Amino acid sequence: MKLIHTSDWHFGRSQGTGSYAEDQRYFLEELYRLIEKEGVEALLLAGDIYDSSVVNPEAIGLYNEAMTRLCLDLGVQVIAIAGNHDSAARLASCRELLKGAGLHITGKPERDPAPVLLDGGKVAVYSIPFFTRDEIVALLPEKKAEIRNTETAMLAYCDHVRERMDQDKKNVVLSHSLIVGSELSESDRSARVGFATAVSKDVFAGFDYVALGHIHKPQAIENHIRYSGSPLKYSFGAEEKQEKGVVLIDTDTMDIRFVPIKPKRERRSVEGTLEELMARKDIREDYLRLYVTDKYAGLELIAQLRERFPYLLEVYGKSLSEEGELSALSVEELETLSEEDIMIKFLAESFSAEPTPEQLQLFREVLAWSREEGNVG
Repeated sequence: MKLIHTSDWHFGRSQGTGSYAEDQRYFLEELYRLIEKEGVEALLLAGDIYDSSVVNPEAIGLYNEAMTRLCLDLGVQVIAIAGNHDSAARLASCRELLKGAGLHITGKPERDPAPVLLDGGKVAVYSIPFFTRDEIVALLPEKKAEIRNTETAMLAYCDHVRERMDQDKKNVVLSHSLIVGSELSESDRSARVGFATAVSKDVFAGFDYVALGHIHKPQAIENHIRYSGSPLKYSFGAEEKQEKGVVLIDTDTMDIRFVPIKPKRERRSVEGTLEELMARKDIREDYLRLYVTDKYAGLELIAQLRERFPYLLEVYGKSLSEEGELSALSVEELETLSEEDIMIKFLAESFSAEPTPEQLQLFREVLAWSREEGNVG
């Protein structure tokens, strides 16, 4: 049978002042087409389905749409685990009820890990969601002495699974974890912070395939131990050049291959003069970080560029204070500035000056009067 391994969808993640929902929905449509084309029977979703433990209605709606389409319309068994960004309890609610529809969710590691059996029982899929060392100590108190850190906690739990594993089956495990030696991207901030919790690939000895989540760059630690990566490019820099997609596994032959899925929009860093950048027609629909070499990074510049490039996220321009260097301004920052912030920034950009206390007080009085008169929102 054929399985698809994917992870790190991050529903609810924001970009600028909007969301990635349109891009994520585009990925899902491509995923559905691939499932039908390849005759895929099960999908492995290795954590970070959501971007936050508290998610907005748009993200929940997108998740509901995806699971309904996969399980009910396409007849795919979905096996999902919670990542460090997910709320394990919220994600796994009604899990027993959902199993009947083909949605198998594990929020926390279990004392008695029962695999999801596929292909008439020939394939067994075990779930190891994101955990802390203390959670494994509480789960396996008899192994407390040997559980000293995340590495030994993962080894103890994998041993716990291996003790129950049928070696005559193809044994697959999902894990949301950081493997020593894996290559990170800028969007892997939480992984960078938690690098002390990295585990070695050796803890997964004995499994036929290890479906990893947590790291956004698709990569093979070994041929059968892989990160599928995130479906979208969530940061600038190295991630701009990454090829995104999913991993396709044939459990009959154990043929494993990465299948690229081109995103709806690329993410690009582009440098040039204002005139050169404004003349570019090939980048208008991309998420952009622009380096403007001949203008200051100010409100007027970013407003001008935003008219031309609707998916502009960051602008770097000449600095007012540091000769020869570029200073940054994000669209998100611009959109969140108050009227007073805008006034202060305007004075700095236009006159290299700060307002006096008297000017600030006068501005506040005029602003208050304007609001009372209904002239300011």
